[in-house]
Amino acid sequence: MTRHADIAPAPAAPNAAGGTQSLERAIALLRAVAAAGTGGARLADLMTAVGLSKATAHRLLTALARDGLVDQDARSRRYHLGPDLVALGDLAALRHRPPPPLGPPETAAPEPAPPEPALPVPLVRASAFLRPEYRGDAIALATLLCDRHVRAADGARAALLHESVAGQTTELSFARLARDSARFASVLAGMGVGQGDRVAVLLPKGPELLITALAIWRLGGVYMPLFTTYTTSAVAYRLADSDARAIVTNGFLRRKVPRDNSRPVVTVEGDEAFGPDAVPFWSSLHEAPPRAEVARYRESDAFALIYTSESEPTPLGVSLPVKALSGIEQYMRIGLDLRDDDIYWNMADPGWAYGAYYGLVGPLLLGRTTIFCDGPYDVRQGYRMLTKFGVTNLTAAPSQIRAWHGADPGVSHQLALRILSVVGEPLPPDLIAWANRTVKVPLLDQYGQRETGIFIVNRYDPEGIGRYDADGTEGGDAAQPPSGSLGRPMPGFRVVVLAPDGREAPVGGVGEIAIDVDHSPLFWFESYANDPERTARRFRHGRRYYLTGDWAFLDTDGNIHYRGRASDAIQMQQGE
Repeated sequence: MTRHADIAPAPAAPNAAGGTQSLERAIALLRAVAAAGTGGARLADLMTAVGLSKATAHRLLTALARDGLVDQDARSRRYHLGPDLVALGDLAALRHRPPPPLGPPETAAPEPAPPEPALPVPLVRASAFLRPEYRGDAIALATLLCDRHVRAADGARAALLHESVAGQTTELSFARLARDSARFASVLAGMGVGQGDRVAVLLPKGPELLITALAIWRLGGVYMPLFTTYTTSAVAYRLADSDARAIVTNGFLRRKVPRDNSRPVVTVEGDEAFGPDAVPFWSSLHEAPPRAEVARYRESDAFALIYTSESEPTPLGVSLPVKALSGIEQYMRIGLDLRDDDIYWNMADPGWAYGAYYGLVGPLLLGRTTIFCDGPYDVRQGYRMLTKFGVTNLTAAPSQIRAWHGADPGVSHQLALRILSVVGEPLPPDLIAWANRTVKVPLLDQYGQRETGIFIVNRYDPEGIGRYDADGTEGGDAAQPPSGSLGRPMPGFRVVVLAPDGREAPVGGVGEIAIDVDHSPLFWFESYANDPERTARRFRHGRRYYLTGDWAFLDTDGNIHYRGRASDAIQMQQGE
């Protein structure tokens, strides 16, 4: 790859990003305490509701109690809203209470009829991440994902650390990402790319991928990744089905673009000849003026389009709307337990949903460093990356963890790992034991689909220290999640098991995992971009329930136990 200014050799480890994570978790705890009502909330309930470890929840509650925002009943050991927070609430109520009518009162109105009893509202754990900046009709996506981080840290923070197969590391700062993406936005705009247009991106992991994605979002377009192992026919199908306006690729991968393609093509310069009709990526970028305008999206507008794998008879296009940023941020902070001082590495390819949502968009949203590693997966290279960058928070596919387990070189004492996450399938006991006893870190097992993002999480801890009370009493011994469990729903989702007749199955009854859309504020999927019939199958019992295609049962503690996959279930990682 051609070397460029400001894509410089990287330091040994990225700078830790500052943030407001502790404040956000404290707010989430306050909301969970308030949701418990007058009966109060147990510590275990609050840990589950907000997705915190016992130590973190206790530390934050102690700080809130010190300031009078919560208190704990000495006898029941349950937490309630504190006197200072109640007083603040009374003041807020006075400020927002409607003013009394002016002038003398008129004839008294008749007593209103007593309200009819309301149906019970299903319990949904509140999410702290339904942010106003992800809602509305004028959302500057490129500002959220890049420009604000330049202002917050003088642009010096690394947006990307890119490791080549040869072991050479280059760094792309947020400041350079902002400048280069503004210039490349002008290049794409000159090709006719504008609001709502889809741009196909057939690139390996590298700085060009991030620059292209940000440039598309500056124009209000839709980023459409194409997995680099796709066949020519798979690329052709997605280009035609999406009606892509332009293509960004490199000389090697351009051979997968159909010969009869009439769309403009931008090609990253390299050793391969790419023809006179291609627009050179870096040369055009440096010659273009930076685009000052940042396009606005509506919360329901798509900003990414992810297709399912080649194994599907008809690949499905899943559109990611801007409002999904709430769920992405929640998963990054709570589902992955990503902390301000973590070095985060998501090994998933950004051509798949999990890598695109949580390896590309998620780090940009939080202003964190993305780590990309070129080339086919290799266990030795993986261990080198972990030690070189001091990775503390790692997420990978189960197949990658199995490869590590089978080829463990015995260097776990050199790792800085604090937590390890996998997604895609229930974990066998031997992998759980390997992570807990050999690597000695908590292992998070997670469940989700392209259409939903992650919405169920399990946590296995060394020495059995988890988030689950064994006997249901405060202070009881913690236990690991039950065997075969997918876990419990993330805040913002109500997950049920539906019987074949569309009714919610009782505890222990086997049925299809479904999301109660009416009571899941973080659910965002509306329809497939290209298949209304498959969309209807997802909602075959009405728009109230989204059906995953996976079978399970619910136990008395709220754990969801996986029992098999239907033919049309779509996972978040494929081909890893």
